[in-house]
Amino acid sequence: MSDRPCVLVFSGADPSGGAGMAADIQAITAMGAHALPVLTAITVQDNNRVHAVMPVAADVVLQQARALLAQVPVAAVKIGIPGSAENALAIATLIGELRATHRAAAGAAPGWAQRLYSDPPVVLDPVLRSGHGDALGRDDAVQALAPLLPLATLITPNGPEAAALAGNAARYRAPVRVGVAAASAASAAARSAAAAMATAAGGASAEAFAALPGTAGEAMLVDAAPMVALATPGVPPAWHGTAHGDALAHARALRALGCTHVLVTGGHDENSDVVINRWLGPDRQQNWSWPRLPGGFHGSGCTLAAATAALLAMGNTMAQALTKAQGYTQRALAASYAIAPGQRIPQR
Repeated sequence: MSDRPCVLVFSGADPSGGAGMAADIQAITAMGAHALPVLTAITVQDNNRVHAVMPVAADVVLQQARALLAQVPVAAVKIGIPGSAENALAIATLIGELRATHRAAAGAAPGWAQRLYSDPPVVLDPVLRSGHGDALGRDDAVQALAPLLPLATLITPNGPEAAALAGNAARYRAPVRVGVAAASAASAAARSAAAAMATAAGGASAEAFAALPGTAGEAMLVDAAPMVALATPGVPPAWHGTAHGDALAHARALRALGCTHVLVTGGHDENSDVVINRWLGPDRQQNWSWPRLPGGFHGSGCTLAAATAALLAMGNTMAQALTKAQGYTQRALAASYAIAPGQRIPQR
């Protein structure tokens, strides 16, 4: 088994190297984990503007991820732009399959090994628009993210994103039935993962776990792709320098959708010299204050979300991961560099 925990990443390709998958890989590597990159879109962009977004076909997204899930233990998931509503649904299905695999393995494992099979945390960076305000998908961004919100362990919206998501979403959850083939694949993967992880941990033998029964001929009901009914979809027309209401109220609304933890970042509140990031969890609320750095940055949100996912994969608590990831991101922005006029590239 790898010495580094692996983070399954769904994100778009940014040819400027500042945001998207490039940022995710760099931040995850810097935190000591390994990124498993699954491309969801090809973009045409520079360090300032997004000119075009071409989603990867949903079946290709599924193929990329399933090839990895069949072989590599996944300790966390990070989601950036899905690229399309179809891709968001595909990612939701994959998260359901991953969780089904872990739960099947947990049910088969001895008590001492139960901790190895907890659901991998899912960090969702709900990128509705680029830092300049350009669209990052062919569909309505809020509508496209709807299936993913209730699956998120942590969601990291900025102020405008939190306002848009909280203002346009209403809670509705529905289980999705995973077919026989997917259930059998999940069970087989669970037996394989259980064998590998238990043996690596010095416990039961691989042979013992390989003999576990499968689920052939049975359908598996999992909470794979909860659906969210939306009111009027959309994002605020003014993306910069506007008041976005009560960040904690937005965080509470997003938690009502099923997101366990919400971190609302304050970088878009341009009327203050201090950036305040607000975390709301099941039983805790905490604020962090950071000096506002001059200029704009390309990929700051990607950096924060990816670093947090990596730290969670490495076993940090949510509070520890958020604190460390914010410190890392602040340092990366402070050491940023220019490749052209406009937004700077974080030194990750």
